[in-house]
Amino acid sequence: MDKFFRLILAGIVAGFVLFLVATLAYKYNNQLSDPSLRYLFRENISMKWFYKLLFLNIGMGMVMAAFYSVITNGLPGNGVVKGIFMGFMIWFLLITQPLITLILAGTLTQGLLVSWLAQGLVSYVAAGICISVVYKA
Repeated sequence: MDKFFRLILAGIVAGFVLFLVATLAYKYNNQLSDPSLRYLFRENISMKWFYKLLFLNIGMGMVMAAFYSVITNGLPGNGVVKGIFMGFMIWFLLITQPLITLILAGTLTQGLLVSWLAQGLVSYVAAGICISVVYKA
């Protein structure tokens, strides 16, 4: 039961980290870093939209925490290094397919590229670190 509680807590903390970084990136860029979110919500950006984004990120954090619990023994390193590696691995898997699609379609902008590379890398690695710290605490 204790391990299950830590898994849930790690997912919630990772979700908040993902949400915080996405919100800061939006505030800095004044645009969405992921254009697929526009199609997902199909509404103007408002506080209602940010609440939906919060729950979406908490769900992603839960999935990341569950994934971490399954592959933790196969990750290299100890503690935080495992979290960094897992966050990088998830970032790489999630960014590769849309990036290749946008490059081939010719619709990739420099701002979107920088946002995906910087904001995505920071958020997923930070979430991985949080999961590894909470999961092993």
